[in-house]
Amino acid sequence: MRLPHTEVWKCLNPSCALMFAFPQLDDLALGAAYQNFYYPAPDTGIAAYENTPEQILRQAFDKAEAELGPLAGKSLLDFGCGVGALCKVASEYGIRAVGIEPDANAREKACESIGLRTYASLRDLREAHPYSKFDIVTMWDVIEHLREPWKELEDLSDALQPEGWLMLSTPNAASLRARVERERWENIVNPTHFYYFTRKSLEAALRRAGFSDVSELQISIRYPGHRIVQRIVHHALVSCRLEGQLVFLARQRMLETASSVGSFVEHRENEVHAAE
Repeated sequence: MRLPHTEVWKCLNPSCALMFAFPQLDDLALGAAYQNFYYPAPDTGIAAYENTPEQILRQAFDKAEAELGPLAGKSLLDFGCGVGALCKVASEYGIRAVGIEPDANAREKACESIGLRTYASLRDLREAHPYSKFDIVTMWDVIEHLREPWKELEDLSDALQPEGWLMLSTPNAASLRARVERERWENIVNPTHFYYFTRKSLEAALRRAGFSDVSELQISIRYPGHRIVQRIVHHALVSCRLEGQLVFLARQRMLETASSVGSFVEHRENEVHAAE
């Protein structure tokens, strides 16, 4: 699929089938795109792409709490926190949130608006707090922006507590709208998007990065401004798995590995005692 700024390719491996943009924007062009579309400097313009409304984020946290249990008192790292909307909502659930955001304008807004503690990168966070681990790591509409998302996922896995969870959201490249609009789909047109995930390719990326217990958090989202007919249509799309947004939960594979190692050690000790 040819676009004005790139071409869209698809992995031929049927177990993956990941769609991706090639070539990607270079760092200079990417920085300018973020400034134009997401984080314009004060008094210089209006962002073309809006952040996810807080009403939708609350629905996601409600669903996550139903799946994972009480969230109050948990620690959360929001990777790609933008201006801090998700962290603001997380605080309503009693969660202690920290953000990572490479854009300086966005970090400044997050600090000014909600007093969010933010870092420019995971490396900066580790330098400031080398031993920090989190109960939850969130990536809300972020993974599609990353140059090599599996590497960031591996790094974020190390930032989780042993019982921690990753909650990840991304546009659904197999949605009805994506299929109908094709090269006109807004998530394909967006030059800051490098990858276009389906359920299969997203699960493959998570497992490649070392996550297990990968599951979809299906949410029949009530969008602000939707009338009854629009809500019925959206509910039907969710039922047919053609909705526009994917939300996944995943846990570190470390737990399985640790259990296997423990069983192996116990087995070896029993063999030694038997030999004696």
